[in-house]
Amino acid sequence: MAADFQEYKGKQKPINPTHKFPLLRLLLIAIAAFFFYWSGLVTKIADGLSELGNEDVKVEKPWDQQCSSYGGTPFALEKEFAQCSWIINDSTDVGRLPNSFLRYVAQLRRAEQSKLHWFAKQNSFADPVFVMHDDGEKSVYFRYMNADSSFVWVNKATGCRYPGVCPQKPLEWSALPIAEDFDFEGQESLLAMDVFRGLGEAPVHPVLSGKVLATGKDSLGYFVDVDHGYNVTSRTSGLGVLSESMTVGGLVALDQKLGNLPPQDSAKFFLTIRQNGLFVRWSDFYAATHPVDSVGLRNFENNLPF
Repeated sequence: MAADFQEYKGKQKPINPTHKFPLLRLLLIAIAAFFFYWSGLVTKIADGLSELGNEDVKVEKPWDQQCSSYGGTPFALEKEFAQCSWIINDSTDVGRLPNSFLRYVAQLRRAEQSKLHWFAKQNSFADPVFVMHDDGEKSVYFRYMNADSSFVWVNKATGCRYPGVCPQKPLEWSALPIAEDFDFEGQESLLAMDVFRGLGEAPVHPVLSGKVLATGKDSLGYFVDVDHGYNVTSRTSGLGVLSESMTVGGLVALDQKLGNLPPQDSAKFFLTIRQNGLFVRWSDFYAATHPVDSVGLRNFENNLPF
């Protein structure tokens, strides 16, 4: 049988005459172009491109001019350090001081007038090394850098972060370390208290000054509850003797004693600190308020050039 071969003709899509001129699309593009031109956006983009690389460079004032602009008196010190000083009295515009810390310290003035000093490197005058306030008694505050590169102010005299609470150790004690893997089995009470050991009959002091909320005796011994302000409260329990000066509603200072340890060769008492109503370990509370130890403070001071 003879096969018929025909020439293959591909199918062609018929031309739609309405698609020859996309009028609607062209109209939309024209409207958009007119809008951009009318709004001035094209001019702004052109102006911005022409200014690339020609921006104004902000020139920082020399350190002495910075000091003077804040109403201070500049002094050049050795080893490229600088000092800016103010006389603080009733007529001083404290709001003119360069930062919130200086303004806070200036308001602590107790004398008729005081002197406020800012010490920094001349080439980084905005970053102080320390501040001194002299109102008859000199107070020095170091600007200390933490391990995470953040900065805190530390009171040289106490070693405490400033401003803020500054707890002291309640006695020459030996605290039972409570690590994360501490075994509380049989010692469940330590979930909400810390244990301190010391010589029998040793005096026990408050960790902070405050107001006595309650006193009494429980299964551990005598106890004292104190409100220290700043949303911090404490309970000292297990005392062998309660101080006669501990009365509900009375004030207790750091140099007062709450009571004494029991008369044993090695005695102990218990401390519960709550901050904002939540229990806080003594070690964490103390570390948060003492960002640097005495050795670190001494090294910081020894590295100063004057």
